[in-house]
Amino acid sequence: MNEPLDLSVVIIAFNEEANLPRCLKSLPPDIEIIVLDSGSTDRTAAIAQEFGAKVFQRPFTHFADHKNAALAHATRLWVLSVDADEELDAGLRQAIPEAIARAETGVQAFRLQRRLVFMGRRMQFGKTRDWPVRLFLRSEGRYVGTIHEELKVAGRVERLPQGLLWHYSYRDLNDYFVRFNRYTTAIAERHMAEGKRVPIMSHILRPWLEFFSRYVLRLGFLDGYPGYTYALISSLYAYIKYAKIQEKRRHS
Repeated sequence: MNEPLDLSVVIIAFNEEANLPRCLKSLPPDIEIIVLDSGSTDRTAAIAQEFGAKVFQRPFTHFADHKNAALAHATRLWVLSVDADEELDAGLRQAIPEAIARAETGVQAFRLQRRLVFMGRRMQFGKTRDWPVRLFLRSEGRYVGTIHEELKVAGRVERLPQGLLWHYSYRDLNDYFVRFNRYTTAIAERHMAEGKRVPIMSHILRPWLEFFSRYVLRLGFLDGYPGYTYALISSLYAYIKYAKIQEKRRHS
């Protein structure tokens, strides 16, 4: 009989019944699963329990605070933090236990390669890949930041070159623009609170440069129509967050 893997998988969730089964099915076997729910009105909690997860409830505050609260329920040496709309491929599912078993002294965390699934396409280009820190020693990691949270560890962080974490971030374009509006407003409010100013030329030029970078320099055109759409709306995101800052400044 195999020994349980010394790994806790931590997930925060709210009304994720459409995504959660795909995520949970992709996890390695013999692990502890922690799901911190924030009052879902669908079957999120029930689905998590069907997969053997320990489910806890907590009102949502902000992402870093919520993820730190979820971490507090983990009991195993290593933690893998994933979102309900993410999925491990077979290579990553195999690489994680190997990384834990062979981690060198001083290595406290690993970056995983994550790629976006957009408009049904597994994107390859156009700045749709990143390397977030997701696998870490439980005692060494803590989340910071109220909008785009970031995991901080004091020690050595390495990349895990094998495997992919697929991110099914948006159900459709309507979902994208709901989040678009929420996040651009939150960023504008944070800039105002911190007294930051945006040079007008940055405001004007940044969207065009963003599109050119994603679609041409980063080869987004190779992802077809989804690549064009993602580059275009990403450049609009860059413009609107600055426009909202200017608008708030005029009315302050």
